[in-house]
Amino acid sequence: MKALTTDVLILASGKSSRYISRTKKQNIKINGISIVDVAISKFLEFKQIRNIYLITNDLSLVGKSEYKAKLKAIKGGSSRAKSVFNGLKYLSNNKPPKNVIIHDVVRPIVDKKDMKNLISYIPKIKTGIGFGYPLTNALKQVGKDYKIKKNIKKENYFVSFTPQLFNFDKLIKSYNNVVAKNIAVDDDLEVMHINSYAVRILKSSPFNVKLTYVEDLEKIKRVMKVL
Repeated sequence: MKALTTDVLILASGKSSRYISRTKKQNIKINGISIVDVAISKFLEFKQIRNIYLITNDLSLVGKSEYKAKLKAIKGGSSRAKSVFNGLKYLSNNKPPKNVIIHDVVRPIVDKKDMKNLISYIPKIKTGIGFGYPLTNALKQVGKDYKIKKNIKKENYFVSFTPQLFNFDKLIKSYNNVVAKNIAVDDDLEVMHINSYAVRILKSSPFNVKLTYVEDLEKIKRVMKVL
């Protein structure tokens, strides 16, 4: 039986195609601190975390990190799913953990109370759990011409966030299936769900802003000053 170990994979290999700037998202600084270090700092205080890995196609990011002594690099893939799979395969070949947490570097704001809540599930996680927040706006399905095709009731719909916590063996098994069949996925809860595992949402703060567009950077800076 594996010891109750938990490793963290932080994804930082995106192409920044929607972030129209000379600086890639994984290279920016928020209030003078690199976005990589902001993301890493969320996990350092928890003794339940064994190792933190940065999955990136720019391996110099580790050398630039304030926490480089506590950080290891894994080469990223051509997509988010392939990057996660690279990370899982690396862990599988190097003392695999009991559990794994997947996080996106472009989500630097994670409420401390939410983090403690997620970490509390480490001893009891059987499949997977991840942060989310209920939809509050009207939801529309549109066509290519942006004409509304369908109105969707927002009740019981959640926006899904990272970090997400998983049983390692079940997640890598699920990824083996998804990658082999070349199934497009948006996050790791979806990967588990496709493979018929019962996963659930852990309601979190609504301020877990994802850095997708340049305008999001100012939102993140404002929220970080408050939290």
